[in-house]
Amino acid sequence: MKYSILHRTIYTYASPVVDSYNDAHLCPVSDDRQCCESFALEIDPGNPPVLKRLDFYTNQVHHFELVTAHEKLEVAARSVVETYEDERDLDAPCSLNQLDGLGMDERFYDFVNPSERITILPMMIHEARELAKRSACLQETIAEVLKFIAEGFTYTPGATNVETPGEEVFWHRKGVCQDFAHVMIALCRSMKIPTRYVSGYFYSEKATKGTVDDNTESHAWVECYLPEIGWVGYDPTHNRRVDLHYIKVASGRDYADVRPLSGTFRGESAAELRVEVEVERLD
Repeated sequence: MKYSILHRTIYTYASPVVDSYNDAHLCPVSDDRQCCESFALEIDPGNPPVLKRLDFYTNQVHHFELVTAHEKLEVAARSVVETYEDERDLDAPCSLNQLDGLGMDERFYDFVNPSERITILPMMIHEARELAKRSACLQETIAEVLKFIAEGFTYTPGATNVETPGEEVFWHRKGVCQDFAHVMIALCRSMKIPTRYVSGYFYSEKATKGTVDDNTESHAWVECYLPEIGWVGYDPTHNRRVDLHYIKVASGRDYADVRPLSGTFRGESAAELRVEVEVERLD
């Protein structure tokens, strides 16, 4: 499937700010399951030079700086991406025993341990053990985690914000896609399943009941590592495995690693943020 994506971020300041330094995780990845055919970043004011680099987790990062005074910052990312069928046998049974030792492997260490937004509490470990008892293989265990979130948590925009701790979401059982991804990561890491946070977009032919319009919001899900298969995507918000309808932008330990736009500025003004997303199918 081929998609056109527009992701617009607008910061409005009450008074002028200066020395704004920003990193953008907005460019979709190109790998075995998707190809970013084009990407353009438009920045106002000034359309400053943009430096491109890879971060620690090999995500593309675009860095730009605005040193002169400004009262508004608008960043528009335009992409065209094609997604492909996953031809791996994702149902080839894997056991939890096959995960032994992965935590000592530098490729997986960050994804089986706590991170800035992932706190693994005793209550999460207990719940994870109960879920593991119900399954015979790793894929079934992950399915139980998805079911646990789908049946026990309520999608509630406004109940949380980007700074809400995962343990608070676990207690109150409500939040949005970012929160559900963090909860799933905590549960899976409690069982030493390497699990990472993924940012991107989800396209649906129609809005999903009980959620906002999927095509006008960025999205978050997770990827779990299955031995002898590789990283496989799962969406706890929609209780499903990732497929052609998902466009991946970046992955990391948690949301803090893949913020769409992050940075600093000099000034005492508070910032008002507005984000607009449009995902359109082209084929």
